[in-house]
Amino acid sequence: MNKQKSLLNKIEEWVRESLISTEQAEAIKRREKEIEIISPARRMKLNEILVYLGSFIIFLALAFFVILNWRKFGSMGRIVTVLIPTVLMFALGWWLHGSERTRLRRGAQALWLVACLLSGLVFGVIFYEMGVLDLNRSGDPMILVSCLLATILAGTAFVLLPSITQSIAFHICGSAVLFSFIGWLSHILPPLNDFYEALGILAIGLVVGSLWLALSEQLWIKEKKGLVIVSRIFGALTILFFSLVSAMDEYPTTWQKTVMEAIAFLASITFITASMKKQSQTFLYSGAAFLLFWITYINFEHFTDRIGMPVTLLIIGALLIGLGLGTERLSRLIRASK
Repeated sequence: MNKQKSLLNKIEEWVRESLISTEQAEAIKRREKEIEIISPARRMKLNEILVYLGSFIIFLALAFFVILNWRKFGSMGRIVTVLIPTVLMFALGWWLHGSERTRLRRGAQALWLVACLLSGLVFGVIFYEMGVLDLNRSGDPMILVSCLLATILAGTAFVLLPSITQSIAFHICGSAVLFSFIGWLSHILPPLNDFYEALGILAIGLVVGSLWLALSEQLWIKEKKGLVIVSRIFGALTILFFSLVSAMDEYPTTWQKTVMEAIAFLASITFITASMKKQSQTFLYSGAAFLLFWITYINFEHFTDRIGMPVTLLIIGALLIGLGLGTERLSRLIRASK
């Protein structure tokens, strides 16, 4: 028997037996419906998976056809070949997103996910064919504009159909804005000292990562807990990625590199510490994974030449064992508290 139907039957029995009130029963039903909408993979059957797989293969076939004949289409033909499929996916998703059937709503989520990711390409092609975008010019701002417009579309889809699928599309497009903004900024600003340039890029990454984490807190407050994990993952990975990349860069003086390495270490430790306060496995494993990278990098960067490769590997192995045991201990504490 379907688990949801079984739960609904039990709820009705509990109401008849006066174990819960009618208001409580309705609240439970609404909660189950929200979870079903937010989590697209719940109760997905084999036939539905085959439909998605077949659709993906057809999409790949059409994509290869367009790529192979791209130069033959002409300017307007190239715009049409990317614009029409994207518009159709948005339109079909809009038609399906209000359906009562779970499978059709999941179909709407999948359509809008692909359409949102394609929309950046659509805007880029339109700008290029109109002569506004010049790919030969480094740091062309229209790449940033294309990503920004795609993010607006993805954000609108996320508001209309709040689900993990739409959240992923929104965060991917937002991350594309981040990297295109850094690329554009690096070409319009005059050359700076390597340290201060890296510090500025790190600050941008920290700000964007903090915005993702702020969004996760807002979703938590609004009790959309199924959507929190995506924002937490992107927030943690953004902050940790920019911290680690900055630490691995080369700088004119030793103290500058030491500062960057210390920031990367503190970022990893901060997320491990925050995982206990927020009861978040996402923070725990993100912080632990990047701390693992940091430990490995520091040992090979600073100690291999002094103490030799065997000793370095021995130290790394011992530290990783300690990190693994500590992470498992913290993970058990988080699960127990939940």
